[in-house]
Amino acid sequence: MNVKDKKLVLFGALNLVQGALVGAIPLLVSSRAPHVDWVLGVAAILMLVAGPALVLGGGWGRRFAAVVCLLHWVIGLAAAALVASSASYLYGIYGRHGHAVGSLAVVMAVVVLIVFWLIPGHELAYLRARGAAR
Repeated sequence: MNVKDKKLVLFGALNLVQGALVGAIPLLVSSRAPHVDWVLGVAAILMLVAGPALVLGGGWGRRFAAVVCLLHWVIGLAAAALVASSASYLYGIYGRHGHAVGSLAVVMAVVVLIVFWLIPGHELAYLRARGAAR
């Protein structure tokens, strides 16, 4: 197994970790809106499928993994925007208490971006570099 294959296996394993992290969100802190839990569940399942597809699927598996990574970027952006808008609302109408809760919501938005962007972003950069090398 060469170095490129080892990185592919690493990203496949990280996809499984990413899928487990995202799948744990609706289980640990479910939303009041069931469609949010469904979106997160589907995103987690897709990422869990993308891990083995990346390693075993050849070109199609890499394309599928790239699409799933882009989907996670979009979901992360939407979730962070919703959390940030909630933070601004709380900050604006509840005074000092709203400022504290709004500050926590901003931290949550950053955490959401880390969870949804860190692994997929590195994987997309790797897949792009690997595609350019061929």
